[in-house]
Amino acid sequence: MPHILIVNGSLGGNTGNTAELLALAEEWLTPEATVSHLELCREPTLDRILEEVSKADAFIFGTGTYWDSWGSPLQRFLEMTAHTEGMDYWFGKPVGVIVTAHAVGSKSVLSRLLGVLNVYGMMIPPLAGLAYTWANDAALVSAPDHLQRELWTPKDVEVVTHNLLEMLKGGKDWMSWPTCEGKSGDKWLFAYSQRVG
Repeated sequence: MPHILIVNGSLGGNTGNTAELLALAEEWLTPEATVSHLELCREPTLDRILEEVSKADAFIFGTGTYWDSWGSPLQRFLEMTAHTEGMDYWFGKPVGVIVTAHAVGSKSVLSRLLGVLNVYGMMIPPLAGLAYTWANDAALVSAPDHLQRELWTPKDVEVVTHNLLEMLKGGKDWMSWPTCEGKSGDKWLFAYSQRVG
């Protein structure tokens, strides 16, 4: 079985919001892989980090969003491991990313982090990242059906993990977001028109 390393770079560690989605990822991964963890807020040493990443066949990185960037534990991790860029620790290994936030900034963190990890040498499967926010979670409750199906849900972690495992197998049976219907451009704001209506 392949071995996946889940790297939690959030300040909340295993008690935070990101940990909730990473636990879902582990649930989707464990039937087909073994899983280990690095909780970066506990400040593992460089030796421990390199020992864990050398055993991994693939990675899932998770972080919260703090002032439009990833967590300081993940930043420290990247600074500590920068000298290993392009080495066998990472080279050609698939990676997925899960980012949480209260309202905004998570999508840009997701895109930037996938770029950094690719420069390290990791491979990015299709739809390998998910940005999930408290605002998104709240919107799911009241959004009309056609817009609700356009929002990411925690279940979409399955897509990230499936595609990561599929790349490890060398297959091409990719999953797509099950909710995407192309209606994300529908109008939802009527702040002015209802007032003058």
